[in-house]
This record gives sequence, C-alpha cells and structure tokens, in this order.
Amino acid sequence: MGSQASHRIFLSTLIAMLAVCAPVHAGIRLQAASLSLPGATLRDVQASLAPGADGRPQLQLRAEHVSLPALGWKDVALSLNGVPVRAGAHAWQLDGQLALARAPGNALAAANVSVAIDIDAGSLDIHFDQRDTALRVLMPLDQPTHLSVTLKGLPLAWLQGVLANAWAGGHVTAGTLQGELALDMPARGAQISGKVGVANGGVDSRAGTLAAQQVGLRGTFSLDTSAPEPHFDFDGVLDGGQILLGPLYAQLPAHAAQLQLSAKLGAQGIAIDNLHFDDGDALSVGGKLRFDAKENLVALDFDRFQASLPDAYTRYGSAWLATLGWKDMATSGNLSGSIALSNGVAQQFDVRANDVGISDGDGRIALSGLKGELDWDAQGARPASTLAWQSLAIYKLPFGATALHFKSDAGALALAEPVQLPLLGGTFSLQALQWRPAADKQDRLNAAFAVADIDVPSLCKLFGWPAFPGTLGGAVPDLRYSGDQIMLDGGLSLHVFDGFVDVTRLALEQPFGVAPVLAADIAMKQLDLAQLTSVFDFGSITGRLDGTINGVRLVDWQPVAFDAALHADSGGRISQRALKSLTEVGGGGIAAGLQGLALNLFKTFGYSRIGLSCVLRAQVCTMGGIESGSQGAGYTIVEGSGLPHISVIGHQREVDWPTLVERLKEATENGGPVVK
Repeated sequence: MGSQASHRIFLSTLIAMLAVCAPVHAGIRLQAASLSLPGATLRDVQASLAPGADGRPQLQLRAEHVSLPALGWKDVALSLNGVPVRAGAHAWQLDGQLALARAPGNALAAANVSVAIDIDAGSLDIHFDQRDTALRVLMPLDQPTHLSVTLKGLPLAWLQGVLANAWAGGHVTAGTLQGELALDMPARGAQISGKVGVANGGVDSRAGTLAAQQVGLRGTFSLDTSAPEPHFDFDGVLDGGQILLGPLYAQLPAHAAQLQLSAKLGAQGIAIDNLHFDDGDALSVGGKLRFDAKENLVALDFDRFQASLPDAYTRYGSAWLATLGWKDMATSGNLSGSIALSNGVAQQFDVRANDVGISDGDGRIALSGLKGELDWDAQGARPASTLAWQSLAIYKLPFGATALHFKSDAGALALAEPVQLPLLGGTFSLQALQWRPAADKQDRLNAAFAVADIDVPSLCKLFGWPAFPGTLGGAVPDLRYSGDQIMLDGGLSLHVFDGFVDVTRLALEQPFGVAPVLAADIAMKQLDLAQLTSVFDFGSITGRLDGTINGVRLVDWQPVAFDAALHADSGGRISQRALKSLTEVGGGGIAAGLQGLALNLFKTFGYSRIGLSCVLRAQVCTMGGIESGSQGAGYTIVEGSGLPHISVIGHQREVDWPTLVERLKEATENGGPVVK
C-alpha cells in the first residue's frame, strides 16, 4: 500500500485481519510507507497476522517512526505483539506487549497492553501497564481526536514532550502523576483538562531561575497548546516542596496551600495573569507576575498580600533577603497591603505594619513595635501616612520611640515634618527625608540630620571601646544614597580629651550588606595627650596631639587602607613606659650607653617633638616619623629635649599590619616592657 493510502483504508484492512482471527494457516501482511491518523503520523509501518507456535493468530505491528504532536513525541519507534480474539460479533480483544523506543522518559519501553475494539459501541479501549504505572485510554471511533485518559503512577518525565509544547524552556526532573484527563487533538497542538495529583514533582528551566522540586499538587487544570500562546489554568492545592520564581523562593508548608492561577506561555515569556495563593497561616497573595523570554521577573503586581511573621519570612522571604545580605533574621508581627514592581523597580506600594519586630544576628538592625502605614505611588499623590515604632537600633545605636509622618506626591515619599529622637543621652534630629523608590539609583534617597550632646562614654561602652569622656555632635546637611553607597556632606565632631576629632567625607557602601565599606577623613586637633594616654594605658605623655588619618577605608569594619600622620610639636614629658611602647610600635630602639643608662635611672623625660606615620596598603604599613631620612634608614619617633636627653629611632620601614595591631594591643593591654 503506498503513502497516499488513507488511514481509513489501513484501519479497515486491520479490522479485516482481526475478523479472521480464527485459526489461520497462512499469514497476512500489510505495510505502508506513511500513515496519517488523527493526532499521529506513522512511517515505515508493517503489520502482520500469522499463526503462532501454539496455533493461535499472532498480530505484530511495527512503526519505525511515530510522531504524536499532542504529546510532543517525535520519531518514536513502536513495536506491538499480541494475540487477538473475537469478543463479539463486531468486537475484538488484543492482549500483548508494547515496546516504544526514543519516547520521553523511556515511556512504555516494556509494557503490557490490552486493546478492546467494539464496532457496535463505537469505542476503542486501551490499557497499558508497566511496573507501577497504569494508563487507560478511551477513544470514540467516530471522534478519534477526543481521548479520555486515566493515569496511575505515571512518571512526569513521560510528559516532557507535552511540557516542551507549552513551555520550550521547561524540563521535567522528577515526580509521578495520577488522575483523569480529557485530551482533544485539533489540527494544531492539544487541549488537555482534568483532575490530577502530582507527587514529588520537579521541573527546571533553561536558565535555572524557574524551578520546583518535591512538590505535591492536587486539583483541576486545563492546558491549551492549540492557541498561538499556550494557556494554562489550575485550581487546587500544593502539598510541600520548594518553588523558585526568579528571585522569589518558597519553602512550601507541609499542609495544603490553596493555589489558583491562569497563565500564558509564549515565545515572549510567561505571564501569570491571575494568581491566588493562601497557605493558611503565613502568606496570602493575589495578583500577577510576568517573566520575559530569558526568565527575568519583569513585572510583579500583588493587589493584596497578607504576611504573618515569622512563618512568612521563614517560608518565603529568607532566601531572597539572604541574597541581599540579610541572613538569620528574627521577625514577628503582621504585614499587609499591595505592591507593584516593574523590572525590579517599585511602581506602587501600600504597606501596613502591625506590631512588627525585625532583628538580625549581626546587630545591624533591631526594630520592635513597628505600626502604621506607608502609601506611595510613582504616578501621583497618595494620602498622608504615619509609621511609628517603640524602639530602633541601627548598628547598636539605640534610637527611642517615635512616629514619622509622611506625604507622598510626584513620585516622592517625604517626611512631613522634622522629628527628634533620643540617642545616648543626646539627640538625633532627622530634619529632612525624601525617598523616590522609582528614581535612578543615584537619586533615590536624600536626607539631612544633626546630632548633639551624644555621650561618648556610653558610645564607647556600646561598641566595647576603652572608655573616655566627651561628647559627639555634628550635622549632615545632605545625605545621598547613590546606588549602594551612602555619601554624607558636612561631618561629625567629637569633643574629647580637651580637643576635637573631626570626621568628614563620610561614605558607606553596602551599609546592610555582608561586608560594609566605610570611607572617611579624620582630623585631630589639640588633643590632651595626658588624658589620651591615661585612657589607653600606653604610658604617660603630656602635651598636645594633632594629626590626620586620611583616606580611611574599612571593609567589614576592618582597616584596609589609610594615610595616618600623628605629631606632637609643642613638647612635653614622656614616661619610661610610653617610650617603651613607642619603641615596640616602631620596631626601633633606644641608643645604648648614656641613653640606656638614663632609661634605667629616670621615670620621665623631656621631649621636643613626637611623630609617627603609617601608610596602610595591602596589609602592609609603611612607617615614618618626624624625619624620614634616606630610604632604608631609620626614622625618629621621639626627639628628646633637655637632660637626660633621650630619643626613639624606628628601624622597620614596612610592618605587617596584623603584627602592628598585635604590638599596639600588647603595648596598651600588657603595660609594655619595664626596665629594671
């Protein structure tokens, strides 16, 4: 039979072969180069009916190349062997074995098959069995494009072709399926609907940004791949597992969570036009999501959400926040409202907080009793809103309770009036705050603040520093959050040790990241050395200290670079212990002979100048003093005055930074060496 023969002729001939399934003495053979059936195409087809070894007729059907577009099967090889028997005047039963090759997931590679054809009833009934998998297909003979399918223990991998038809980048990784389906096969694509259950389901995407694993699922669904944009609907529940949707990760609860969604899957990406999710005790959301062809989340519009902490954070927020540097958070309270994002940029939000508490293990933030609302829209004005808290600590700095009143207009959320907060015995005055969530990164946040009368001893105790008296004040007329960097104009001034320490050119990168970077310039003016050295247990020095520490750069609060120069030019007295401490720090020495004898005889000495410098780069400190001298030569740290005259000379130009820190620690904590 040639390739132009219709499927009706082939089926009629096959039925005629079955009609003679009484014992036969001669074989019947049928072949076709190509055969088109509803929803399927077979090439290189051979069928035969011949007596078997037991005398019963044996039917064999071979097709080298089978394509079922509805299932996404291409170039599958088919082999069917069985014994047909008459089951009625116009009915036949075939029991045998089916073997497919090159089918997705190794589907039906070695299956038992039972086929029942009833011409009078107009039905075709096929049962497949392969180990723990059972599959039943019912087809009306007068409507061969419509199938009723019952599934049990079907590996999801067998449906890889169906998934690929709907979502080109999707790949089944695990899971089994059971349920009852209706399958219609129009000229293009397929329409599938029914009630299903999935156990331990897993899928992944080409880019790995959309995925699921160990997901349980029960409900009704429909999938239409016949339209230009395949359409998928689901109404049911999720039972455990993990889901990744771009930056959104969900650790689903063990109990059932309600899910309804409607999605379009096209060449331009995935659009979830209607989403409702409710896990009962942690999170409820409703809205839309859209991913582009590269699986980037380009739009999120939740017209409602309600989150109960800490469960909502643990299940849905912890992984995303960890990518932003926030790990091991402790949370409590409730959040609700709405939010819309476009390409990762906020377009609208209305967030309401009810007794929310947030803290992280690194001490970067500790917030309690947060209540109120923030209402903002990029396109227009919104009603005034208020946000209040009972306590707030940022990097351990404890701010008292307060309420912030906001107004929203022209894409900016601005502080309606200045607010003053207590801080370590003084005040923190937030004079202005303007946040533009949809603006470019370099223009999203501006603020102005001032601090006054901050108690320095309390500040030292808070950070575990040596305690010393004084106050901190200053003003920052313009704080800008540009990209991931905070830059501050103005500066802060500490009135300590009867002098001043001024901090200017402050900048902070990744302030809440895992490794914040702080930059600043520090200037010291007329610090009383007697007070300073008494606090740090360095040994006694009198006089006044000036100096600069420019280009300070701290990474995760550890110094990586600076240019420091400290000098006391007005002269004074220095103790034996302070001399020894400076000697240790500079890796130098005191001259032998009379100077060494004087060090043993006197407790204090006069000096005319003290100078010490360090340029830190790449964990190495290049040292200097009052006089640098020639390269490789020593440098003077202490220049003596009067009798007994004594000087300290540094000999090590380059000192490993950890070594220098250890020397300073020993000098201040152990009291330094004592000459007897």
